[in-house]
Amino acid sequence: MSSWCDKLASTPGVGFRITQHFAPIEIILNELSPILDRATESEAKNITIDQTATFFSTAFNTNDGFKYAIDQSKVSVHFNHRLKLKHVSGGPPIMEMLSKPLPYTTLLPVVASKLVEATLLLPNAKDRAVEQVGIISATPIAHEDVPPGIRRLMDYVGRPWNGMLDGFNLTINAQLRETAELTERCIHTLVMPEDKEQLLTIQFDWQRKFKTAWQISKSNLEQILEDAQKSALKYFEELAEGSRFDEILIRATANV
Repeated sequence: MSSWCDKLASTPGVGFRITQHFAPIEIILNELSPILDRATESEAKNITIDQTATFFSTAFNTNDGFKYAIDQSKVSVHFNHRLKLKHVSGGPPIMEMLSKPLPYTTLLPVVASKLVEATLLLPNAKDRAVEQVGIISATPIAHEDVPPGIRRLMDYVGRPWNGMLDGFNLTINAQLRETAELTERCIHTLVMPEDKEQLLTIQFDWQRKFKTAWQISKSNLEQILEDAQKSALKYFEELAEGSRFDEILIRATANV
């Protein structure tokens, strides 16, 4: 299924909140050694350890663009583009892209599969459970390329000032639905820098919290992520199309 996230080169992130287990960083990295070994088969420089790691948390970035972050209650994998400076004989150095740019809907299941692998490797994984799943879409975008639904939201926000906004940093946390088994919400973040030469940033962080946690197993993790991807993509499309920001539809729903 294609998505506006594909057209705008959005990048995905996927994560779990799981039941707590405090393990020191060296144990976490030791358990994740299959991932680290694979990433550094040719040379150790293919991986970068986040220097902000704490005693119970770590994060590392592979040169093919996958960033892993783990602490006592969370594990996530995000895709981010990776570049390196390459020297050229007889000329100035150039920037070489290490990661492979792919459509959002192609990258998302890849990121999800890497999250499954990392979660199953965590210390005491078999005795822990998934309490929440989240899927992120992050998009740097020019004003003229903003999807119609997001444009409506931006216009609505700027209405008190006749649209004359120099910049904004807007975050909206909204609950989407609740059932006997789960609740869903999305954190919407829109940032427009004052410098008009810089791109806007649009990020949607869709989350599903389970009222009964799912025991960690390969089949359970894959089922959680399959269902979450479908629901998150559907919601992202609704945001882009704009029906959620159509005032006529909103009034009609409110009057039902």
